[in-house]
Order: sequence, then C-alpha cells, then structure tokens
Amino acid sequence: MEDTAKSVQELKVLIRELILEIGELKERVTILEREKTPPAAYNEKHDKLDIIKLQGEGYERLGQLYNDGYHVCPANFGYSREGDCLFCLALILKE
Repeated sequence: MEDTAKSVQELKVLIRELILEIGELKERVTILEREKTPPAAYNEKHDKLDIIKLQGEGYERLGQLYNDGYHVCPANFGYSREGDCLFCLALILKE
C-alpha cells in the first residue's frame, strides 16, 4: 500500500511539472508567432493582453499548488512543505 501512495505522489509531482512546462511552451509559441507576424499585421495591444493572461494563469497555478501544501520553488518543487517557504513566496509574488 505504501508503494501505491508513493507512486501516486510521484505522479502528482510529474503532473505539476508538466502543467508548468505547458505554460512555458504556450509563452514560447506566443513569442514565436509574434516574431513570425509582419509588423503591419501585428496587434501589439492584443498580444500584450495574451502574455499578461498567460503569466496570470501560471502564477495562479503556482499559488494553488503552494496553498495545497507543496513547494513551488525550483529547489524543492513538488515536495510537501510544512510552514511557509520564503523562496516559494518570492516566486509567487514576483511581478
């Protein structure tokens, strides 16, 4: 039974990492599309709103993970935490 709990925990960590990676890939795609689009067809105002939205979603997900009791800082990402972590908080509150 302990092996099952460990496997579930490992899967949860993997899913969290994949969610963050997907967010980063979405940001990269937005940047690549912006570079590919000719300046005359480029809608700067719309593009800025999309980037802000993506960043907001990413920080929101990190906040949810942190509130669920997990580290979101690079050094301890996905590990359970007890108490507040200044590194996690600095990452979440970074604007």
